[in-house]
Amino acid sequence: MKKILLMTTAMASFAFANAQEHHNNATKEHHFAKDYDKKGEFEQGNIFVSALFGFDSKTIKDEGEEHKDIMLDVFTRVGYLISNTVTGGVKFGYESEKEEEGETEIRSHHGLIGVFGRYDFTPGHKFSLFGELGVDYLTADVERNGLKNKEKGYKIGLIPGLTYFLNDHFAIEALWGAISYESMKADEGEKSTNEIIVGFDFEHINFGLAYKF
Repeated sequence: MKKILLMTTAMASFAFANAQEHHNNATKEHHFAKDYDKKGEFEQGNIFVSALFGFDSKTIKDEGEEHKDIMLDVFTRVGYLISNTVTGGVKFGYESEKEEEGETEIRSHHGLIGVFGRYDFTPGHKFSLFGELGVDYLTADVERNGLKNKEKGYKIGLIPGLTYFLNDHFAIEALWGAISYESMKADEGEKSTNEIIVGFDFEHINFGLAYKF
């Protein structure tokens, strides 16, 4: 009888200890998953600043002629979260481009200042996808085969992007592709040049860092 009682007590103690350990592990995993997901995220009232860089170089051959295009750009954004999903802000940018087609060489330097609105499709997570709508005022110094000219215009564009938080404050940010409409007019020209660009490929990607205050 004593042996049966001891065996029953031992089995009950083992089962209770095993259940308690399982409960503790599940609680730790739950808190870890929660803390992991909450470790860095955008919330209403947050302010952030970001800097993104992009480089693109391509060569296109058409009927025996080569068209070379090299582009380098830098963008800075300052944003304020109106809600957990909606962000508004301002942006500044600089873009340098060199094009060669046959004997024609075009060098251009663009300045940009604009406003943007962003919608976050996955709020409350350290990894988030968003869409950004921007309206920009553009200025450009263009040189064609040694002849210089100045241009002004505007651009409206929709860009997809993502943010991945490394910790509570720093995040990796990336933008790629766009649907945009751009209109430019030279100071000495009578007509403006209008262009619609549609492309969501990965030929030109802007990478950078964002800091949340």
